[in-house]
Amino acid sequence: MKCVMGVIACIVGLVGLIGLIVLKATSSSATYMDDSFRWGGRDGR
Repeated sequence: MKCVMGVIACIVGLVGLIGLIVLKATSSSATYMDDSFRWGGRDGR
């Protein structure tokens, strides 16, 4: 059962991390949307 709990904790951590990345990406894409379209880049850099 310990292994199952570890896997669940891992998945929850990954989901939280991905959620943070998505939040940051959406907030930066809102800021750099014009630049990314102008230069044809998709990451907004």
